[in-house]
Amino acid sequence: MMIEDVGIVIDPKKCFPEAARRVEILERLRNSWGMVVRMPAIARKSWPAVLGANELTVEVTDDTARKMLDKMKGNIEGALKRLGYKADGDFEVKIVGAKKPEHKTPKKKAVRRKIPVDDARVKKYMDSASDILPEDISQALSHLMAYLELQKLTR
Repeated sequence: MMIEDVGIVIDPKKCFPEAARRVEILERLRNSWGMVVRMPAIARKSWPAVLGANELTVEVTDDTARKMLDKMKGNIEGALKRLGYKADGDFEVKIVGAKKPEHKTPKKKAVRRKIPVDDARVKKYMDSASDILPEDISQALSHLMAYLELQKLTR
């Protein structure tokens, strides 16, 4: 992050190295979550949410997944150790209920048609443009006007 007015650059990794390291470990844990819990059905219904100094919060959408994860806390701690995580004190895996993440269907992107603008239309607008404007701005505005005119005609 840069504060441009003052010219200060703030690097969160340098200011908060331990927190940045936990974020990286959490991301790697999320990417390997299916292999950690070793059950695809449980992996689909749970995910590591927050990795703190002495705890991992795992969100679940299903009571069966919660019960299974309660029995896997040792496996989860072992996976975190393999990823380089070290707790400052007594480590705890907290399993909490969560809403099932909504998979929103992406909005359809508008299909943009290419509308070629011919020079004759641009010249027509250039001829009626004010002499006060510089030529490059007049050219750009004339091109825009011709494009908008063609766009109206093609609808």
